[in-house]
Amino acid sequence: MMLIHSTNEFSAWRKSVANQTVAFVPTMGALHSGHHSLIAHAAQQCDLVVVSIFVNALQFGDVNDYDNYPRDEQSDYLASITAGANVVFAPHQQELFPADFDRYLTPSSIANEYEGRQRPGHFAGVVTVVHRLFDIVQPDIAIFGAKDYQQVAVIRAMSDDLHPTIRIVLLETVRDTDGLALSSRNARLSVASRLQAQVIPRALQAIATLHAQGETRSHMLKSEGLKILGLVPSIHVEYLEIVQQDTLNTVAEARNAVVLFAGVLDGVRLIDNLLLQ
Repeated sequence: MMLIHSTNEFSAWRKSVANQTVAFVPTMGALHSGHHSLIAHAAQQCDLVVVSIFVNALQFGDVNDYDNYPRDEQSDYLASITAGANVVFAPHQQELFPADFDRYLTPSSIANEYEGRQRPGHFAGVVTVVHRLFDIVQPDIAIFGAKDYQQVAVIRAMSDDLHPTIRIVLLETVRDTDGLALSSRNARLSVASRLQAQVIPRALQAIATLHAQGETRSHMLKSEGLKILGLVPSIHVEYLEIVQQDTLNTVAEARNAVVLFAGVLDGVRLIDNLLLQ
């Protein structure tokens, strides 16, 4: 079990296990049960599991948000190892992005709407750091949670182009007992706001239930979700859209679709999604 900070040290380790398969779980730390499930799944897929911990400044539009992001490397290291990781790669900023770094990427058009519109530059930062990590880690598979559905779609597009041998695996969103999608941001909710936030999974589930009953018209499904969300006026809905799973284009008929949600409650921005099969 190893904690590595240096890219050179990691590269040396990677060469020493070149004959073994490697699963990779990239994170920004602040690990919760959702991350643990990704790591545990990774351990079932490959010989070795690498977890990265790196708070990527490039994907934060708000400097205060970046500065306030929770950091506890030792706790995250222990959680990763307990969940099944063999190596935790926690590079320093200058290791990934030295002063002369100039290989910044532009994401695919999938990044233009929803999170991309609300957080300009976010996905450019995401694909740049994931590309850099893929180059260093050289995994056989990379595992992500479905809560950040658009982000994974953007990463998949980048990987198909630049890392075609890496298989991108998407695992179902892990939820708390109250239905809320697990997120490090949930800890910033007050007790009252946490109760109010439960309306988000209820709205998504209401859409899924209506869809399962045979309603496929997107505007009707969206109306049902907005009606539920409207029960908590303090939630500012940034978007609630029903889109095609692969292209993320809005669709009139919800077939192989996904519901995307983002909103702000008590100053905390929350995102969620649900597949409609």
